[in-house]
This record gives sequence, C-alpha cells and structure tokens, in this order.
Amino acid sequence: MTENGSNKIEVYLDEQTEPIAVFRPPGRFTLDTGFLDDGPHSLKIIAFDSTGRRGVRKIPFEVRNGPGIAVEGLSDNDLLEGKISLLVNAYGGSYEEKWEPERAETPAPIPTWIWVLFILVAAWSIYYVARLWQPTAEFAETPTYAKLDMTKPELPEKTGPQHPGSEFGASLYRTSCASCHQLNGQGVTGVFPPLAGDSVVNTDDATRHIEVVLYGLQGSTIDGISYVTPMPAWREQLSNEEIAAVINHERKSWGNSATAINASDVSAVRRAKN
Repeated sequence: MTENGSNKIEVYLDEQTEPIAVFRPPGRFTLDTGFLDDGPHSLKIIAFDSTGRRGVRKIPFEVRNGPGIAVEGLSDNDLLEGKISLLVNAYGGSYEEKWEPERAETPAPIPTWIWVLFILVAAWSIYYVARLWQPTAEFAETPTYAKLDMTKPELPEKTGPQHPGSEFGASLYRTSCASCHQLNGQGVTGVFPPLAGDSVVNTDDATRHIEVVLYGLQGSTIDGISYVTPMPAWREQLSNEEIAAVINHERKSWGNSATAINASDVSAVRRAKN
C-alpha cells in the first residue's frame, strides 16, 4: 500500500532509477528536454492506487533541440558508388539565442530560366530605348536627335535631277534612321543592320532599297549575321521627296556610291504595290 493509503504517481525518464517527479493525481509537471541529446527517449509513468496496486505506462518520444541539418547530394537509402560531392548546412537550434535567418537557406545556383528572362528583358529594353525613347531637353538639340521643322522644309538647291536635297536627306536620316542604323551607318551588330557597304544600298537598281524604306522589313542576314529586329514602314510618315532624299543620303555616304534616285522613282514603287 502507498503511504497513508493515498494515490501516487512517479515519473521516470529513460532508464533512470530515480523518478524526476512524484505527485498525487491529478498533477502537472514540466519536462525540460533542453539537457537531453537529440534522438529517441522514453517517459515511464508508474501510478499507485490506495491499495498499492501499480499501473505502468511507457511513452516513447524523440528530442530535436539541436540545429537543423540539410544535406544536398544524398538522400535516404541512396545506392552510392565512388566519390560524391555533398553540401551540408546546419541552422537554427531551438536553444540558440541568436541565429541568422540566411543560414537556414542552403546555397543554390541561380536557375537558368532567370538568366534567360534577364537576357530577354535586357534585349527588349535596348530595342525600346533605341526606337521609342524621347530625348530630354539636354539631348534634343544635338545632331542625333534634333527634329526638323516639317512645316517649313528648307530644301537646298538640287545638284541635279537625280539627287534632290542631300542636306535635307542627311537631316531626315538623323531624325528618322540614326537611332537604329547609327550616324556612321554601321548599325548595331545582331540588332540593327549596317547600311555602309550593304548590297541593297549599293546596287544601281534602287527598287529593293525603296521598298524596304516604304514598307519596312522583318528579319535579314548580312555577312552571316542575323538581324531579327523589325524595321518600321515609312510610307505614311514621309513623302516621296523625303524618302528619295533619305535614300540618296544612304547611297552616297560612308563609302557607298550607288546611283541617286528622285521622287518619281519612289512614286513608281508605291504605284506598283497598290
């Protein structure tokens, strides 16, 4: 029989012979696992009734107070052969007062799809800036971005029936074409094709040259380099005289020496397409 014929509970941890708590039921006690090693443990509870009969219950449990462990390169029950490279990380034990959150993240390389997305965004940004950027006041009056007053065009005196307005053509080229093909006619490799030395620009039959300026172009290959950036059509923005002037500037600049054209040549290509 228990002392004074009363009920009693004794609590034992693992294989200890001395109880960690003794009390009359019902009762509460605090189990501090902080001093236990990580791994399996058990709690044994022995209860005595007033007649001295004993009941026993054993409760297994597992302690996980130490730092978490992450292993990359090896999983449970893997079949291994030869040497393997492992990345092991540990972070955030429950009794660690200060720990850095970034330690909980096992380092990993940047995924390939992020690099692909970055390259696509960067390429689109370059194209957008080159085609649509409106210059600030600081740049608006420079030769590259200066805008021609189209309400009062000042055409220099023609040097001949086939070469209308060379200065006018140069000015139109700066405002309409140089942002892509560049002032030196060299373009941007793989993005905007060069005009200097281009076979379409230098052939005496200017029909194809006129068609490209009038109706634009989607993709071309020059000297083995592909250019996929589309060229816009200018048939609605520029008159026959203006297109002739721009084309003549391209055909007489940067070492090009093709035959000049006039507005009637542009008009003929327009009619042929209609």
